[in-house]
Amino acid sequence: MEPMTLRDITYIGVILLTGVVTFLTTKHNLSDKIQQAKETLKENIKSLELEIERLKGKDENQQQIIDQFQKQILDHLPDLFEILKDKKGKK
Repeated sequence: MEPMTLRDITYIGVILLTGVVTFLTTKHNLSDKIQQAKETLKENIKSLELEIERLKGKDENQQQIIDQFQKQILDHLPDLFEILKDKKGKK
């Protein structure tokens, strides 16, 4: 087996250096992509939270309308059915 020459050591050094540079570049690029994805997800979450709040407000308004309807109409339904029954009976 021949001893390693300067040329062999240079090749090995270049290969190792290329591997290290590739690793660090990939790590940096992945960190950037992950950070961008994180920011995008945060923005999406904020917009969804706003949409949820808007829908909650809309739901509360609808519930108030239903409650008012129940207070004003449902109590009088038996009387209205009685009136309709009497009108049908007179015909």
